[in-house]
Amino acid sequence: MSLSLKHTNYGNQTNNADALIVDISNGLVSFAEFELNTFKPVFITQSNLIENDSNTSLLKALNYFQFTKKKYNAVYINYFTERFTLCPSLFYTETDKKDLLQFNCGDIGNDLVLTNDISSTIKLIFSMPSSLKSLLDQTFPNHQLKHSTCVLSQLMLNTKDLSNEMVLLNVNDFNIELVVKNNTQLLMANQFGIKTEQDVLYYLLFLLEQHQLNPLVTTVCVTGNIESNSELFLILKKYIANIRLAIGHKNLIYSQIEGMPQHFNYTLLNRLFCE
Repeated sequence: MSLSLKHTNYGNQTNNADALIVDISNGLVSFAEFELNTFKPVFITQSNLIENDSNTSLLKALNYFQFTKKKYNAVYINYFTERFTLCPSLFYTETDKKDLLQFNCGDIGNDLVLTNDISSTIKLIFSMPSSLKSLLDQTFPNHQLKHSTCVLSQLMLNTKDLSNEMVLLNVNDFNIELVVKNNTQLLMANQFGIKTEQDVLYYLLFLLEQHQLNPLVTTVCVTGNIESNSELFLILKKYIANIRLAIGHKNLIYSQIEGMPQHFNYTLLNRLFCE
């Protein structure tokens, strides 16, 4: 069961696109083609991934939209997995990263262990099946890979639109991601599985309670493919006084994807500003 968020294609494919963003999550892969020099997204689309054969369905989607035939100047990949943990950079060692991850997430088997730098002081450690990493390496040899929670955290810490926000809530079909900061200090980044709108409200209120944040004054920004009049957003507004939907980076040019709210496909469209 999921929240059944809106998934619609926007824009049209063009030979002028020179950057590709790929967002891989539970059961879904999303793509955005960009004109890099103008920060203009020109085409956005999604495709379902088959649960037991996600690599094959991912490759089929890449071939169907002919992404594999184009020569992009840059390819950025966002990857969602529940198997991740944060670690202060001072305590991180390359030899211990698998033990750190498994201590928090359980056995990861033969999966690869990868890391991202959220900031100069915080690392994010996550796992990825070696078969998927091999597919990505072969298809896009020079791609830049980040965990989706790393992307959200970096946007929360560095994006002007989010400079005054205390909580960032990203809503997906089957999960939510929550990032909390105090000024420029990251306090928490985590994710939770959801089935209903009430689950989203529960985890958000639980997080506010844990961090002693008042729902009447705490600023919360929401991203994800939810409508402003959706049941979920209306429920959240009843309990959170200062809640709003996100606005994309000021440098993005939306002229070719009209009709899409800027909080839709947020990590997909704003990934360029995490480099």
